[in-house]
Amino acid sequence: MKSFHHLFVGALALAFVLAAVGGAAARSQATTIRIEGADMKAANETPTPKGDVSGAQGTFAATLTKTATGASMSWRLDFSNLSGNAIAAHIHVAARGVAGPVRVPLCAPCTSGMTGTANVDSSVLDAIASDRAYVNVHTPTNPAGEIRDQVTIVASVKTTLRASQERPKPKGKLGRAKGTFTATVSKSGDSAVITWRLTFSRLSGPAIAAHIHSGARGKPGPVIVPLCAPCRSGAHGRATVNASVLSALESGRTYVNVHTRKNPAGEIRGQLPAPALTLG
Repeated sequence: MKSFHHLFVGALALAFVLAAVGGAAARSQATTIRIEGADMKAANETPTPKGDVSGAQGTFAATLTKTATGASMSWRLDFSNLSGNAIAAHIHVAARGVAGPVRVPLCAPCTSGMTGTANVDSSVLDAIASDRAYVNVHTPTNPAGEIRDQVTIVASVKTTLRASQERPKPKGKLGRAKGTFTATVSKSGDSAVITWRLTFSRLSGPAIAAHIHSGARGKPGPVIVPLCAPCRSGAHGRATVNASVLSALESGRTYVNVHTRKNPAGEIRGQLPAPALTLG
């Protein structure tokens, strides 16, 4: 356990140095990305809606595909418990807590479960990427908007962890040791929230910790996101990460590993694919 402590402390110190490198790395660009407004509610609206709208809620999800002038968007809108009929819904451009102009009309009137398509220009794409776009639904009681959520870019990642991927090579016969890490990365400007789940089996002993590290395939690197310590199979959680960690994730130079007492430097490991968070 002492050797693990020394490794962990040293890794944290080195992380500050390598974070700058990760921040400068080229970000992975995709031709298709996903966006969400997963928590539309009255409490997010500006100005404050009228009436009893405490139960009003909704979700918005869309896929953006790159075009010559911006992107084509396929979307779905769901809502419930509004004060009345939904007379319209739009994507607006403004920072959190600020009202802004309509930039992408969605529907007028609207029903829950409605789907559609729209064109999005480059200025709206820039607003989405910088956390300056939101979706809201309007009603007769609240024509300025009854429920709202800021739009975030979302991507899913998954990797399989095995001893054969570890560096340095772990001790013992670990051919059957394995694990799976899945996560959703929700990007808001220069930061992100990682919602993750980790499962594993047939380790040499209890998992004393698991982390996301910065490092290319086949190379060891420092811890950049602590996950759990100790860990059980099925562990899950959320972590908010800064711009340096987000850039490392987008560069595809991160991996997940699980540590044991027998292998404090890591017993099973899996490289994370670059999440599709930048449209280019």
